[in-house]
Amino acid sequence: MLLIHQVPDGQTINATYYQKVLRRDLMNALRKKRPTIDASAVILHHDNAPAHRAQSTVLEIDVIGFQRISQPPYSPDLAPMDFRVFPEVKSQLRGIRFASKHELTVAAQRSVSSFDADWYRDTFDKWISRHIKCIRVGGDYVEKI
Repeated sequence: MLLIHQVPDGQTINATYYQKVLRRDLMNALRKKRPTIDASAVILHHDNAPAHRAQSTVLEIDVIGFQRISQPPYSPDLAPMDFRVFPEVKSQLRGIRFASKHELTVAAQRSVSSFDADWYRDTFDKWISRHIKCIRVGGDYVEKI
């Protein structure tokens, strides 16, 4: 996991905000955690949220040098954050009351930090199989993968 980003209260996630997170936060995390990696070796996959598919965002990603993986418009959750990370963190934190947003943030970070190499390998394998299934159905919507 390169970056855990907490959106400030009241912040709308629009293309401008998302680009700033990519350019500043993700690039800083990449430099810190993978200092020898070239941005062109990074494959960015996100869903079809308006901020992700805005033309200005696509241009920003190209300028940064990341490779992009497009997601068909009505496809199921193909991004690992959507089908694996968020559900796992939510499952681990379900039923716990937090006294502050800071406590929640720390607990979520601890949850993500608990994922081991096998978990990430399994997630990658599931990511590949989801894409294969999506290709098989021509990008058409499916209820569940």
